[in-house]
Amino acid sequence: MPAFYRYVFLCFSVLIVVIPTGCATTRPSPLTVSQVVDLSKEGVPSGEIINRMKESRASYPLEASQLARLKEQGVSDPVIDYMQQTYLTEARREQELQDRALWPGYWGPPGPWGPYDRE
Repeated sequence: MPAFYRYVFLCFSVLIVVIPTGCATTRPSPLTVSQVVDLSKEGVPSGEIINRMKESRASYPLEASQLARLKEQGVSDPVIDYMQQTYLTEARREQELQDRALWPGYWGPPGPWGPYDRE
């Protein structure tokens, strides 16, 4: 009987180690602005550059002057638009998270037990 318990313990130990590693995935490192410029100069299609940015889920908080400089360096309009959109989406998401933190957490109808003061 002890051999059976050792076998069961070994199986559970292997499962505990192996199963979580199958769930772990690593994101590709985000493209830097200089890498985006280099890819554009190499002639990589804008769709492929955008897909790489989507895979890494990077956000690009660039100012208007930096976006204009990217255009001068040969980056296509769809790539610049996507880079600006990532920042706008991230800013919107951050604002939603901040707004949620201020929500009192009451989901029922207003009444004597609700969030509204009775006068």
